Amino acid sequence: MRRFVFIVFALLGLQLHSQINNIGLPVIKHFQKSVYGGGTQTWSIDQDKRGFLYFANNTGLLRFDGQRWNLFQLPNKQLIRSVMCSGDTIFVGAFEEIGYFTYDSKQDLVYHTLTPEVKEQDKNFDEAWRIYRVGSSVIFQTFSHIIVFENGNVRSYKAPETLQFSFLIDDTFYVQSKEGLIYEFKDGEFYPFDDNGTFNGKQIWYSFKLTDGKTLLATINNGAWVFDGKMFSPWNGKANDFLKQHQIFSATRLKGGYIAFGTIQNGLVITDEQGNLVRFINKSLGLQNNTILSTFVDADNNLWLGLDKGIDYVELNSPLGFIGEGLGVEGVVYASIIFANKLFVGTNQGLYYADWPLRTNFGADKPFRLLPQTKGQVWSLFESGGKLYCGHNFGTFIIDRNLAVSKISSAQGSWCFLPLKNYPNKMLVGKYNGLHLYTFKNGEWQYDKKVKGFDESSRIIAEDDNESIWVAHGYKGVFKLILNERKDSVRFVSLYDDRRGFPEKIGINVEKVGNQILFLTLKGVYRYNSLTDKMEPYDELNRIVGDVREVRHMVEDNKGNIWTVRFHEVVKLKRNEDGTMVAEATPLNRFGDTFVASFENLYVNNSGLVFLGTEEGLACYVSNYSNEANNTNRKCWVKSLSTYGKKDRLVFNDYNINGIDNIEVLYNQNSIRVEVAAPIYNSGELSFRFLVKDFQDGWTEWSTQPSFDFNRLPYGNFVLKVQAKDALGRIYSSDPIEFKVLLPWYLSWYAFVLYLVVVLIGVVVLRILVRRKVRIATEKIREQKNLELKIQEEEHKRQVLEAEREIMRLRAENLQSQVSHKNRELASIALHIAHKNEFLTKLKQRLEVISKAINPVSQKDVLELIRNIDSDLKMDNEWKRFEYHFDEVHGDFLKRLKEMYPDLTPNELRLSAYLRLNMTTKDIAQILNISVRGVEISRYRLRKKLKIDSDTNLVDFMLNL
Repeated sequence: MRRFVFIVFALLGLQLHSQINNIGLPVIKHFQKSVYGGGTQTWSIDQDKRGFLYFANNTGLLRFDGQRWNLFQLPNKQLIRSVMCSGDTIFVGAFEEIGYFTYDSKQDLVYHTLTPEVKEQDKNFDEAWRIYRVGSSVIFQTFSHIIVFENGNVRSYKAPETLQFSFLIDDTFYVQSKEGLIYEFKDGEFYPFDDNGTFNGKQIWYSFKLTDGKTLLATINNGAWVFDGKMFSPWNGKANDFLKQHQIFSATRLKGGYIAFGTIQNGLVITDEQGNLVRFINKSLGLQNNTILSTFVDADNNLWLGLDKGIDYVELNSPLGFIGEGLGVEGVVYASIIFANKLFVGTNQGLYYADWPLRTNFGADKPFRLLPQTKGQVWSLFESGGKLYCGHNFGTFIIDRNLAVSKISSAQGSWCFLPLKNYPNKMLVGKYNGLHLYTFKNGEWQYDKKVKGFDESSRIIAEDDNESIWVAHGYKGVFKLILNERKDSVRFVSLYDDRRGFPEKIGINVEKVGNQILFLTLKGVYRYNSLTDKMEPYDELNRIVGDVREVRHMVEDNKGNIWTVRFHEVVKLKRNEDGTMVAEATPLNRFGDTFVASFENLYVNNSGLVFLGTEEGLACYVSNYSNEANNTNRKCWVKSLSTYGKKDRLVFNDYNINGIDNIEVLYNQNSIRVEVAAPIYNSGELSFRFLVKDFQDGWTEWSTQPSFDFNRLPYGNFVLKVQAKDALGRIYSSDPIEFKVLLPWYLSWYAFVLYLVVVLIGVVVLRILVRRKVRIATEKIREQKNLELKIQEEEHKRQVLEAEREIMRLRAENLQSQVSHKNRELASIALHIAHKNEFLTKLKQRLEVISKAINPVSQKDVLELIRNIDSDLKMDNEWKRFEYHFDEVHGDFLKRLKEMYPDLTPNELRLSAYLRLNMTTKDIAQILNISVRGVEISRYRLRKKLKIDSDTNLVDFMLNL
């Protein structure tokens, strides 16, 4: 949301006892309107008892709680000119509008206007520019009126002339007209104040009480004046001429006897009470712009600036400083050192220097200068024999106290310098292609030769007590070298990597701390075990360090403290009087995101100064800085508590300022969201953790998110706790908040009443059901018995039926036998008739032949006989007898056939009967006394009458009829 912009102030000297750190720069945070969500201009600033800040802005009232910005607008969305906090009430003034905001548990800040209480004739009071708390009264100063709010009543008083601004001297309230006349306002009256015409035409904008009892009055165009209670005199401070030239628009008093002036044309000026310049900062040195409309010093003695465009936070009361482009240092910092009363800073652009301590002035010249001969990448700085040696990409340079620069070696890539312990005139320099030997001659180090037998890049080197040289390689591990007596050749080389005890072979650094060689890995500190010839974890030191991730650099100071760079932190391993050590976080952690990865540089000066190279410049830490504002009175606040899910509900939204009791959450809304804030502005990025007692086993993990969701809380009573942690590891706790998740409806008293009713109804219903079940069971038993009887009856019937069927089968078999016998008899009869007819026919034919040969008398008898034969051939009697027996055997076949086909002739019926008997065509022709052809014709005619197609067998049809 915001980024650090670091600037440097020029300094008069080291004053560690003061409230303003004069080493390096203060940290400045820029807040643009896209961040705070308001207008560009901020006219007034104040802070409440919790530490929250309020800004009178063009678009309304802005609030900043340390994590989030909120905007609260007036009903008519006027710009707000003034703001003043009094307890839990925030008073504001605007154009013809005055009022106050109060906290509401559901609506956060709620505005209450006082304008309707102003007398009708005084409501055109113009802008309300200033608000004061005087005794029990709140005074609004406008351009035309003084409006007093006291004990719930509003009283307005018209000024004798148009006013400019107002101020306090001791507890007396004064106003000044645009022409410069001063009035004391008391009990609703304006009393002229005799200043002997001193301020005619001069506009007083602010006043401050000085430590000597005098009052400082700041004017917009005429600088500052001092009032001793009797007379006024110009302020003799050296900064006064600058203030006159650039116009004072705002001012505030700082602790420690300092005054901050915001100018219209040239930024911020900080002086002591004598008018000596302490700090000066403008847009070119880091502000968003040069017009400062409002200044405010917070409870930690740090400065907030309302600018013509944006809001800036200047951390004056801090042990941190910074040196970057604002003071002339450009590039990423790789080395730093104080030498010959100068601070040298090596970057990827070259070697920069400035007088030390830095000096403050109003000039445009930047204190740091580049040594032109050193342009390019600087790797390291080393002081020896009153001269400074610079390890550079282009070789090795030497700088004397007069800043004369010369190159003593052109062998490229001088990483680091290592004087040999037992050879005071020899020094090894680690370079891109191995080790190089330097010798001390004529008062300085001179290049000798390259050490033979080792060509690996040697960025970090150290010597142990056995004169072995340890060389850390960024990708291969650590080399152990044993040199010859002349130190110009390597006798023995051994590589220690992940096969020799290290957790991995990349990212290993070597340091000599005290008399120990330490190996810094990405997974902790290791040391060499000569008995096993392997590396092993340094458990004791790792326990002190704590978090051993990516330990990169260790430096021991003159008090035995070990400054450790790890991950994105700088930890001080503080040595106690008993020799034990304890890890302490440092404010340098705030620069963690800008550490130069793999090239971390830490320079610890014996005066207690610690310098850290970063990607943006040089961070400075005054380790013995006395900070009165240590944030011990700060705490974390729960901003709001709400439920989420299908239905969102706000429980409270006012930082619990009103001490809400009996907080209840419905069980069907038992997922809650907690939003918190911690108004800690001078300790870097904060992290938070949360605890709902009796719901969690412990605290949540630390997170930079100022909110947390608790999902599906059970019913019961809970206590919510929140903690915030700053970059120094200091923890700020919230007040515990008790809340209750109500019982689910199914466990409430009315639910139990419902359960009782349901149980009673259930008993009644159960009784009814039991009776019904008994009745049904009885009916089922009865039905079962009836069914069994029925089954028995059915079984009996079945048995009877089977018996009957058996009888019928026997009868059928007997009948079939009889039918077969009858059919045989009928066939026999039919054949008998056929034979008889055949005999008669032959006899007839013979008689006919005979009749032709005999006499007429005999012929007559023969003809009579022929007639008798013809009559007999008609076989009516035989047919009737045949028909009777046939129907008896074949179930009235002929009778049924007549009924179905009434058009059938007697011969067709006879043909059908013979077909039923399955007689041959020849037999049928003999019986019917016709030819075989005649039978076939008769069969064809019968088929047509019966409407049988040609595919159906006529005999089968008759058999199936």
